[in-house]
Order: sequence, then structure tokens, then C-alpha cells
Amino acid sequence: MTDGAGRPRMEMNPQLQDTARRGLPGELEERKRILLRELRERAYWFVRLRWLVPPSIVVGSLAARLIGAQFALAAVMAVAGFILAYNLLFLYWSKRFGEDLLRDAASLRRFAHWQVGLDYAAMFLLIHFTGGVASPLTFFFIFHIIFASILLPSRSAYGFSALVVVGMGLVALGELTGWIPHRPILFHGRAVDLLDQPFHLLAAWGFFSATVCITAFATSSIMRMVRKRIDNLVELSEKVSDLNDRFTTLYNVIQAIGSTQKFDVVLQTVVRELASVMEVKGISVKLLSEDGRYLRYAAAHGLPESIFRSRVVEVEKSPLNRRIVEGEPFVTGQVTQREMFQFGEDLAAANLQSVLFVPLTVEERVIGILGAYCVRPDRFGAEEVEFFRLAAGLVAIALENARAYEAIESLVKERAWFTMRVAHNLRAPLAAMQSILDAVRGGYLGELNDQQSEYLRRLHRRVSTMLAMISELMALAKSRSEKIRVAEEPVDLAVVAGRVDRTFRDEAVQKGIEFKVTVPEGLPAIRGDAAMIEQMLENLVSNSIKYTPKGGKVCVTFSSGAGNVRIEVGDTGIGIPKADLPNLFKEFYRAENAKAIEAHGTGLGLPIVKEIVDKHGGRIVVQSEEGLGTIFVVFLPVDRRPRDNGESDSRLQPEAGRGEPKEGAGPGNGMCKKPLARSTAAAVEFVRRLVEAEKQDCRTAPGRGSRARAILAPKRRLPAGCGTG
Repeated sequence: MTDGAGRPRMEMNPQLQDTARRGLPGELEERKRILLRELRERAYWFVRLRWLVPPSIVVGSLAARLIGAQFALAAVMAVAGFILAYNLLFLYWSKRFGEDLLRDAASLRRFAHWQVGLDYAAMFLLIHFTGGVASPLTFFFIFHIIFASILLPSRSAYGFSALVVVGMGLVALGELTGWIPHRPILFHGRAVDLLDQPFHLLAAWGFFSATVCITAFATSSIMRMVRKRIDNLVELSEKVSDLNDRFTTLYNVIQAIGSTQKFDVVLQTVVRELASVMEVKGISVKLLSEDGRYLRYAAAHGLPESIFRSRVVEVEKSPLNRRIVEGEPFVTGQVTQREMFQFGEDLAAANLQSVLFVPLTVEERVIGILGAYCVRPDRFGAEEVEFFRLAAGLVAIALENARAYEAIESLVKERAWFTMRVAHNLRAPLAAMQSILDAVRGGYLGELNDQQSEYLRRLHRRVSTMLAMISELMALAKSRSEKIRVAEEPVDLAVVAGRVDRTFRDEAVQKGIEFKVTVPEGLPAIRGDAAMIEQMLENLVSNSIKYTPKGGKVCVTFSSGAGNVRIEVGDTGIGIPKADLPNLFKEFYRAENAKAIEAHGTGLGLPIVKEIVDKHGGRIVVQSEEGLGTIFVVFLPVDRRPRDNGESDSRLQPEAGRGEPKEGAGPGNGMCKKPLARSTAAAVEFVRRLVEAEKQDCRTAPGRGSRARAILAPKRRLPAGCGTG
């Protein structure tokens, strides 16, 4: 089976599902209830088993009569009726108070004591009426001893065993002395009697007593081991339950910490959540300075401000903190060692009796101290200390990660600022150079020969490539800036598709490529920035046209389904090597076969596409095979928000002015805030250097470089109206 995203879904055993749903504490409680239920079922089993006893007595008595045995049949039948009566009472008791019996083991033991006690009474009556000490029923006591050892504690089992031994001894003594009337069993008129042979009677009683005692000892020993195992299991289960509670809450702490990378937020989350987990008055975090000389209270929860506000601890002056910084935890149940606490009076004023301090350690390096405070004396034991040390290790890692994240974030911001600054400063002179090159190539400085035209064409291409790279760098930095948010407007993709079609139609025709844009009727709108979506499509389509040879096809297809709009840009171009696919969206990365066709690419178009897709909550996938073509598929979520009447809609915006040059537009217009003349000197110098570099790429005769530089010298005045202003 699969989940909604198409991934395989793990099937869980129903019992494991129940355990996961209840949680470990609930599961342990359920297991305890199961154990009690088994004990109750065992006690009920004896009630059910006892229903067989009265019929067995009746059948056995009649069978004994048939083979010639004579005994007090009426009395034996009365005992059978007695057993039936008290078993009915036990049945009523179990039905009436069944839930109470299930609540605790003590109720079950009382129930079992009554059963065993009455069974013993019935057994003594049966033995008395079937020959006394010579009764064949005496050995049925063995079963009762076993049952008592299973149902009852060892002390009770031994007590009932002693009762059997003493009871049988008293019966024998009573019958010998005449205190108890002797009722022998007659078999065909002859008495089966041991009273005439006291030695044999004593020997039989001795062997019977030994059998009873050995049975009781063996059974009780086995059951004692079983009960000990059960008690250990229950104790361990309770400890596991307690640890599970702690680790569950600790996991929640880590989840809360992991939800943010802000250092201050992580600190506040740590102290708040740990105070709840440990059930203490307060939690504090002290961070060690870079030089290791000072500890500063960075965060606290539940403590008076007098303890931590503006407090800096000098490690050298605090023996306690010095010990902890060296890696040794500290715990006390009575805050009385004033010489060890720099702020002991504040702790006493807050009625804090127990404190626990452990070092915050990352890779054997102490970065601070985590402290717990409680108003109860002797609050922290060995388990709490170990748990707190574990928590401190996780907290230290979280704090270090948050600190590293903020440092990386700062570096990223600095890099973005530097990139924007450098790109902005380079764009002005490059725009000026492009203007000069356009003027020179246009013949305003004189006629150009073929070699000069080739030099200038190459220079112009290099400058254009650099300008494109700078523009894309600035666009990428802008899209990654946290301050830049995607416009929350409904975007009609049909309008965007129409503009893309008009933008690239002529270029595709000139290159001999079949270009097709397909938009179905009723295509749902998305929510985002129309300009960014258009830029994304332009980058994808531009690449497809660039790397598709003459006679190929480039298709842009829009479709919808499953809450998404699907945009597919496919071509029959050169394709992308399999080894290059994982690096496709990295900055400045270009596939090897793309470099062979177009040497001067920027490698920034696809990273910009990825940034735009991510900012719109979508995803992009690539399918390509070298030599056959490439398909980029973009999935963007459909706009499901209700639109207000006054809300702007890109499908209602006029298209006039889009892509059309404004008045005064020209090369470099809008890119350079300074007048063009101010950048001319720098532009000329840069062009000179480009010419020198271009000489390395051209197979020209010596001396031609000087003539190439000569084209930069003014030969005639610019015609009127072409000044740079």
C-alpha cells in the first residue's frame, strides 16, 4: 500500500497499533489488568471445577456401594450438598462483586482463602465419614495443597499444609482415644481399619505429612520464584513507564527546540519545557564566555529576577561553578554551603532547598551550565541527575546548532549583501562599455575592418554575458532575501503563457524550431507573483530554445489536477547527461554538453527557477536523456482562497506596456544612476583589458593588438544628438 504521496506505507501489527495508540503507560496498566484478570479467571476456574465435585461424590459413592463398600452414605451425600451450596455462594459472590475482585490482588486472595478453607472443611468431613485416617480420600489433600500454593502466598500455603498435617493428626488421635467416633469403611462385611495397629497408623500419618510438606514446599518455591519475577516485572514496568514519560517529554522538548533556529528562542524553550519535565521550581542556563572566565545567565524560568538579572559569575571566585565547568555535576538537598554560592542569600530568600547543576558539553567542550531548582529538600536523586545530564547534552547540542545557524545566517546575509553590492557596482561600468561598444560597432568612430568587427563582436558578447550574469545574480539574491515576499495575488496562467508565447515566437521561428504553447480552457489560477512566474517560464523556455537544434520542437503545456497546476516545458534538444542531473540546480553549474554549444553561459537560470518554485510552495522535477531531449515539470498549488471583489487579479491587468521599451530606453538605461560620461574612463580601461584577453583567443598576426586598441581612440566627433549627456 502507498500513502498520499505515492510512498510505500508500512503496515503495523494490530497489537502494535493498540500499543502505539495507548502509549507505554497505558499499555503497562493494561498488562497489569490482564494479570489480575488471569488471577480472577484462575479463581473462577476453581468455582467451575467444583461443580464436578458433588456429582463425582455421588457417582463414586454409588460405585463403591456396587462393589461392596459400606460407609455413611447419607452423611457423604450431605457433604456433597454442602459443597454444592457454598459453590453457589461463591458463584453469586463472583457475579455480584466481579469488578471489585478485579481491582486488586488482595480481594482475589480473600476470595481464594474462603474457597480453600471451605474445601478443607469439606475434605475433613468426607475423610471422617469414609474411614478417618484410613480413608482413601486423604490423598486428595495433595491437590488442595497445590491449588493453595498457586492461588495464595507461600505463608498461606504453608499454613494450609500445616492445617492438613495437624488436622489429620488430631483425627487419628481423636479416633484412637475415642474423642471422635470412628466410622470405618466395610468391604464385604470386613472393616478396613488402622486403629488396631497404632504403629502403622503413625507411619501412614508420618508419610502423609511428609508428602504434604514436600508438595507445599516444592509448589510454593516455584510459585515464589514466579511471583518474584512478576513483582520484578511490575517494578521494572513502572520504572520503564516513568522513563518513558520523561523521554516522551524530553522528545517534545527536542521537537520544540528543533522547530526554531533562533538562539534566544531555543534558550527560552529549553528552560520552560525542562521546568515542566522535571517538575521543579525553576531552570537556568548560564553560558561560558569565550575566554572561560565568566558565566552569564542567558535564560531562566520560574526564578526571581534577583537571581539571574544582570548577574555575571566569575568562575575563579566560585568554587562551585569552577567544579561544574571542569565537568563535574553538583547536587545538594540543602542549600547551606554559603561559601560555594555567590548568590546563596537570594536562593534562601526564594525558599529554594535543592539545586542540581550539570555542565553543558559539546564534543568535550563545556559551553555553560544547566541548573534546576526546587523548593523541596533532597529533591534530586541519582536517576534525576542522570536524566538531567542526558537532557543537558541534548540542550547543549541544540544551543550550539542554533548558534551555528545564526552564524551561517549572518554569513549568508553578508554574502548576499556583498553580491548585490559588487553586482551593482559592476553593472554601471559594464553598461557604459556596452554603450561605447554599440557606438563603435555602429560606425560612429569610423569604418571598421573585418578584424576590428570580430574583436568588437567578441567583446560585446563577453560584456553582454557579464551583464546577464550580474542581472541573474541580483535576481537570485533578491529572491533569496527574507525581506522579499511573494505577492499574494491570483495569477492567470493563460495570460502569462500568452506573453511567453509572444516573447519567444520570433526567436524560435528564426532558429527553425517548432514552438508550441498549450493552455486548456478553465485552467485554475494560482496564487503568487505573476512577474516571478513569467521569469521562471522565460528561463526554462530560453534554455530549451538555446539547446534545441534546427528542426527540433519546444512545447509548453499547462494542465491541472489533484489541487495543482502542472506546467511542462519539453524539448527535443541535446538533453542532459545523467551525471549532471544531481547538480542541475546548483549556482554557476552547467552541463558539459551545454558548455560545448554555448561557452559563455551564467549557470544561474535554473537556480532562479528553483527559488521561484520553492517560494510558491511548488516542486520541480526533471526528466532527460542525453541526445533525445529534456522535460521540466513544475507543480504549483491551485489558488483556493475566496477572492474579494476589490482584490486585484492579474487576468484583468492590461497587457499594454509589457515588454515594450519606454521612452528614453537604451543600453544601460535604468541600470546606472550616475551619468554615463563619469564611467567612460573606467569603461575604456576595462575594454582595453578585454582586448588584451581577447588576443589570447584569436590567432592574429603580431601587432594587431595595437590596432585593436586604436579603435578606442576618438577619430571624429559624435554626430549631434548622440552625446552621453
